[in-house]
Amino acid sequence: MRTAQIIQRRDFIRLTALSGAALFVIGFLDVKGKTPQIANLSGDESPGAKMNAYIFIDSSGMITIFNNRPEMGQGTFESIPMIIAEELEVDIQKVNIMQSPASRKLYGDQMVVGSRSISGNFDLMRKIGASAKEILIMAAAKRWNVRVEDCYARDATVIHPASGKTISYGALAEDASKIAPPQNPKLKELKDFTIIGTSPARKDIPSKTNGEAVFGLDCTVKGMLYASIERSPVFLGRLISFDDTKARAVKGVRYVLKTQRNVWGHTREGVAVVADTYWAAVQGRNALEVKWDNGDLESWSTKKIKEDYKKAAAEEGAVFVEKGNFKNVFDAAPVKIVASYETPYQTHVPMEPMNAIVYAKKDRVEFWGSTQNPNGFRSFLAKQCSVAEDNVIIHYTYMGGGFGRRSLTDVPEEAADLSMKTDAPVQVVWSREDDLTQGPFRACSLNVCKGALDTDGHLIALEHKVICQEINNQTGDYNIAGEDIAGGINTEYTVPNMAIRGVLRKFYIPISYWRSVYHSTNCFAHESFMDEMAIAAKKDPLDFRLSLLKDHARYTALLNAVAEKTGWHKPRENNTGMGVAIVQRSGAFTAAVAEVARISGKVKVVKMTVAIDSGIVVNPDTIIAQTEGCVVMGLTAAYKSGLTVEKGKVVEQNFHNYQLLRIHECPEIEVVVMKNSYAPEGAGEPGLPPIAPALTNAIFNMTGNRIRELPFNLDAI
Repeated sequence: MRTAQIIQRRDFIRLTALSGAALFVIGFLDVKGKTPQIANLSGDESPGAKMNAYIFIDSSGMITIFNNRPEMGQGTFESIPMIIAEELEVDIQKVNIMQSPASRKLYGDQMVVGSRSISGNFDLMRKIGASAKEILIMAAAKRWNVRVEDCYARDATVIHPASGKTISYGALAEDASKIAPPQNPKLKELKDFTIIGTSPARKDIPSKTNGEAVFGLDCTVKGMLYASIERSPVFLGRLISFDDTKARAVKGVRYVLKTQRNVWGHTREGVAVVADTYWAAVQGRNALEVKWDNGDLESWSTKKIKEDYKKAAAEEGAVFVEKGNFKNVFDAAPVKIVASYETPYQTHVPMEPMNAIVYAKKDRVEFWGSTQNPNGFRSFLAKQCSVAEDNVIIHYTYMGGGFGRRSLTDVPEEAADLSMKTDAPVQVVWSREDDLTQGPFRACSLNVCKGALDTDGHLIALEHKVICQEINNQTGDYNIAGEDIAGGINTEYTVPNMAIRGVLRKFYIPISYWRSVYHSTNCFAHESFMDEMAIAAKKDPLDFRLSLLKDHARYTALLNAVAEKTGWHKPRENNTGMGVAIVQRSGAFTAAVAEVARISGKVKVVKMTVAIDSGIVVNPDTIIAQTEGCVVMGLTAAYKSGLTVEKGKVVEQNFHNYQLLRIHECPEIEVVVMKNSYAPEGAGEPGLPPIAPALTNAIFNMTGNRIRELPFNLDAI
């Protein structure tokens, strides 16, 4: 076990002074409600003292660039410094990359969610690099007594072509640190990029493969205690009483304490066993005798939830999109299709179990662990522990997966509560069973689709109604669905009469963000139904989509790309099938084609081809890796796993009955990264939503068996 460390700014300056003083620091100050200001932060008493910024250059020429976003495998650790290095004119392979501290003042919003890290930072990171480059050039021009316009920078060196003079960034660092950086520096033309669009070796990979990388679960703190928490297996079960006699008899157990956490407005109670070791905490927890009051919640089951959804489907629901007159056109149409699609609750199951260390002192709080939301944690802990936000220090690490789960504050809330009660740093660790059964989860849903064709097979009317829970409306009396639950329903199709509706259901089962959120459920329904409409119109499913997207250049390019890559229009062998699906998520557009075959009597997923258009590509290899991960997660949710509820609690306990796709089960995956000059968009989530519908459409293409409920049994087809 290793102790995670964040180097504070004064320490950084002191350490680098040993090998050549840290003379030049540049970053930006984020003032709420105003445009971020690029600032020179070289003075020790400058704004944001004690914090590192983005670029450090010492007199020896060593350049350090900070990544300001938590790294959970999505590649920001390399990609954000690549953007800065591009404009700074330095070799990314020669740059030292470090993770920044958590500081809303210096780095603004550092949360990683919704695939926004690149799209929300691209222009600003370019300006950070370009602004630093310009003041380095200014410093050189002043030293040589020449015009700034007659100089340029390349490979960490300023050059004056007329005289042949050159000088390194390291030699200029002290002078540059005294020049106010420009707020709107000139940026490079896209055609001149030499780093953006390439795939350099990621600097975080070696430490992750040799065991040196520090994840939240690796962290230790002097005097730390470990906690394992028993909670009602039925959500919102109230604690009646507990007998801790046997638990306290376990060697190493220090305390047995009541604790609680807030989950989207609901209070979840628990009994925590706090011990010298995690093993002792778990053994003590197993020895507890606890009584819960679950009220009538034990009457709930997956069957009951489905029945509730089907009744709710008769409701009109909230209207999110309405054009033309769907009802009249549908009622009068010669060809009408109605279909319902069901998706289950899903859990996140990151490979690194949920964990958090909090040490809550009287006037200072520290957190160690993996988080998607470092500054959100800081604000939350400040309020919970009644300290000033500036006195909350967040030491965040690499994450062993997040998928939305590590954006929530519930685990550090438990750790902080126990730390205040024990006056010691406490690490709360969730077991795999905790993770699978306690949630919060991806919402289950029912999607009811209706469509109408004219006599020539043209799609003239379409309605999509979503029935599900809503993440931001799980408590209270407001019972109208918000448009968030309609994510992933493609309104780009040119259908003259269209209606998108939502019916809100509220249950005691907690839900939250899960990779691509509602897109993962709604896209399955919408793209499956588009296939059903294409078949009813007696048209090729891919061509049918193209006919409805004539004016959408990006979707058209994607569909043509996957058609070419897969040989879509070529003759196919017997006992094989192909299916297609498209989606827009996080600003990016994706098309997927699944290929299936019957081999030795069993249906196998042979290949997944995914084309993704996320605009300007910073690092193609990262986009490919993210999309491959989306394929694996999408296939898992399609036919390997789903949560079921019986007697008010989750049935699945661990990987024996909540199975993930294994390496030997993974099909061939080919990712086509589209190249264009659109603004950069997300890449961590867009590849997931079309996977399930592409697969089920392919199965229909081969077998004629239409799948409308996930997960399904692939072996039974």
